[in-house]
Amino acid sequence: MRSITPIACAVLSVLLLTACGSNNGKEQVNQHNGGNPGGATIDTAYQGVWVASGYADALQVKSNSVNYYKFSSDYCVLQASFNGLTTAELNRSVALSSDESSLIWTAGYGTDTFGAPPRTLNKESSLPAACEDNVLTAESTLSNQDLFALYTQIMQEYYVDFERMGIDWPQLAYNQSLTVTTDINTLYESVYNTFTALQDGHNSFKAADGTLIKVLGKQTHTMDLIEEYALNHNLHYPLRANEMTASRIAAIEAYLDNALHTEQAIVLKYATSDVEQDSTEQITWFRIDDIGYLRIESMTGYSSVSDDEDDLAHTTSALNNLNIAIDQALSELSNTNGLIIDIRANGGGNDYISLAIASRFTDTEYLGYQKYARDGNSVTQTQQALIEPSSHVSYTNKPLALLVSADTASAAEVFTLAMQPHGQVTIIGTATQGIFSDILEWVLPGGHTLGLSNEVYLSANDEWYEGSGIPVDIEVPYFSREDRDNTVDPGIETALGVLN
Repeated sequence: MRSITPIACAVLSVLLLTACGSNNGKEQVNQHNGGNPGGATIDTAYQGVWVASGYADALQVKSNSVNYYKFSSDYCVLQASFNGLTTAELNRSVALSSDESSLIWTAGYGTDTFGAPPRTLNKESSLPAACEDNVLTAESTLSNQDLFALYTQIMQEYYVDFERMGIDWPQLAYNQSLTVTTDINTLYESVYNTFTALQDGHNSFKAADGTLIKVLGKQTHTMDLIEEYALNHNLHYPLRANEMTASRIAAIEAYLDNALHTEQAIVLKYATSDVEQDSTEQITWFRIDDIGYLRIESMTGYSSVSDDEDDLAHTTSALNNLNIAIDQALSELSNTNGLIIDIRANGGGNDYISLAIASRFTDTEYLGYQKYARDGNSVTQTQQALIEPSSHVSYTNKPLALLVSADTASAAEVFTLAMQPHGQVTIIGTATQGIFSDILEWVLPGGHTLGLSNEVYLSANDEWYEGSGIPVDIEVPYFSREDRDNTVDPGIETALGVLN
């Protein structure tokens, strides 16, 4: 299995306001700046204004350039400008519909031949009113009070649902605005307080100075381990800022590192064959006698092309590398009588990766999940994600045990949704984290970034598991202290009992 890296800072950032780096659960679009300034042209059919109101997107396409805006009622923020684009380069991110009335935004959703449901931008006669004058950029300067007003309006108009947590957003926003001063820390504190009320791990505010503000709705396994450490050392939990000295953080990281290595060793002791991994060390497989074990640690990170390449290049590379790894794993496990799929530590990534994996376990098409976005006081058209049989190596008509936990989040939950209708899957563990939406990301004035949930994901039978997480068929804890001491993995033990 892949080696453990220091993670205490990343986890503590959800308990305190700390200057840790961020890593969004679902990655967003990485557009490509054209390389032919001056001489390039874009076909006239693509030129004009294209808007996806439920996603705050506005694209202004000219003869050889594109301006990309995010907008609300009173604000418009230029996200990026792309100059010297050709039609071919633009087509690597969007596709023109057959009737030329809309653009299909494919970047971040997959390739032209395989992917998750994308979003659609409709042709409009003009830019949204807020984008006609006083357009803001990442370099614009706003006071803390004005920045908080922009933040609260974005949330007011695009956040998926305030009723789930019983939040009166206008009142909460007003109350928190009263405490924002010229001190940047008051802005951070007010944003943090609103996130705490919403309890949504897909909401995040990454400040220009590196401060990450994020609040999870459920305690994760790593947080369980930090709580263990705190109780063992007579500390408060959640930990208080004055307890977080450099030496204390180092001690917590060492505790986490030891516990997670112990858990990995316990998992590996079940292997009765060689333990194999893919080149990214995110996919691990082995046999447990006549049962296969497949661990998938992430739904992202499979691309091997240069960071300078555009989104389509990364998506294509990621799918190719993933398919090679899954082909090898399922080929080597093909003569087993059942398979354990372990995504307990999978924090998500990209839906198209989840769908590519789910397609390996069916020989008939079925509905995996549905999704739509909030669009003002209405919603966008519901999209269906169909799971179709893969043309690659498959593992079908055998029982499957899917191990999940509260650490199973975002695109890993989408995988769980996609596997849930499968008649031969038993879901084992604890309910998942409950954060499904793609992250609607804004670049804000001052170089800050905001991420928020704006979509509803429904199961094939119309269940919405936001916040609560996907329930399991068999409840099993995720490595308690007693399990580590007894060198037993209750998830694997339960799965073996189901599959044998």
